[in-house]
Amino acid sequence: MCGRLGRPDLTWRQLYEMERRFVGPPIPVRDSNAVELSASWNVKPTQLVDIAYLNADQLFSTTARWWFVPSWHRGDVKDWKRTTFNAKIETAASLPSFRNAWKSQRCIIPAAGYYEWTGPKGNKQPWWITTDSNAPALFFAGLYSRLSNDLHTCTILTRSALPQISEIHARSPVILVDDQIIPWLSGDLNSGEEQDLGTSWNGRMRAHKVAPFGRDDDGPDLIEPFGTLF
Repeated sequence: MCGRLGRPDLTWRQLYEMERRFVGPPIPVRDSNAVELSASWNVKPTQLVDIAYLNADQLFSTTARWWFVPSWHRGDVKDWKRTTFNAKIETAASLPSFRNAWKSQRCIIPAAGYYEWTGPKGNKQPWWITTDSNAPALFFAGLYSRLSNDLHTCTILTRSALPQISEIHARSPVILVDDQIIPWLSGDLNSGEEQDLGTSWNGRMRAHKVAPFGRDDDGPDLIEPFGTLF
């Protein structure tokens, strides 16, 4: 699962300059309706996140509401009641909510890391989880939609947790390595390769406990460790 994440302290241009490592020039086309987002260490579902997607070999960058609503939905996004901020990579291709996006509306979602919780209800222990990498951002595999009012929405794909972090939660977001990004966005993977996405990070993750925080708390102190597992 991935229900809370950190947004990198990078502008959209800095984010996608990173992507030129695997996409090459030119710089992505930025959607004129996109919102310029600041760093956050407590991004919640229904809030905006940056996404990027391919269209005819051109990379586009925009912002999207993190709670997927399929393009065929005709009501307000708040009328969509299904829990779709995550999608299981094992089943997304066949579910009515996601199957059209799986075919043609794949995206990447940059993040600094994400949170999971352990322990009993009422005494949950938050963990900050990220990759063991020098890169300032990681990229989740996602799906997006574009609604009739030009609002984009998105979901983060999840998979069975990597063994290294399975004691924290049974599932983890699908984090792409550089050479998987274009094949994922373009759909140039067979089903077996798609199901293996994210596994390359096993043994290369970092996780530590952080202090409990409130729903609206924010700031870099949220990810300060006070204990460590790995």
